[in-house]
Amino acid sequence: MDFNLKTYKHFRIKRYLRKKRFFFLFHGSTLKSKNWIKIEQTLASYQLRYFRVLNKLVVNILKNSIFKNLIILIHGPVILLNSNNVKLSVKNLKDISPFLCLLGVRLNYRIYSTKQIKNLKKMSYFENFLILHNSMQTCIKIPYYKFKNKKTLLMSK
Repeated sequence: MDFNLKTYKHFRIKRYLRKKRFFFLFHGSTLKSKNWIKIEQTLASYQLRYFRVLNKLVVNILKNSIFKNLIILIHGPVILLNSNNVKLSVKNLKDISPFLCLLGVRLNYRIYSTKQIKNLKKMSYFENFLILHNSMQTCIKIPYYKFKNKKTLLMSK
């Protein structure tokens, strides 16, 4: 088996994309060591684990995957973050560092852009599911005749 750094990173990125069901994609800039140390410290304070990869490797892997449309977004080093911190919010993620830019979030085999997730209050899958469940329950409690009246009004116009 040919074992060098490039093949190892290629294998690790593929495994990361397959195994992790929830992580954040960030666009990083080319950083000096002083700036990167500050960013690492803020990531540690938010209890985030990161994996920093180069764009060529990520583009080559994405060409052969279901995430082909993401190639357009990648124009530099990519940082993959994941965390088990339930108190983490999208607003906190955007304010981590001026050197990092949030590209999207992967959740259950789909990647959502920042525009799609801007209305989420918390990043917990369970809490967001409970909000959906509660909203469906309130919608079910609305009597049928209210929907029927609205439907007949719309059709008469």
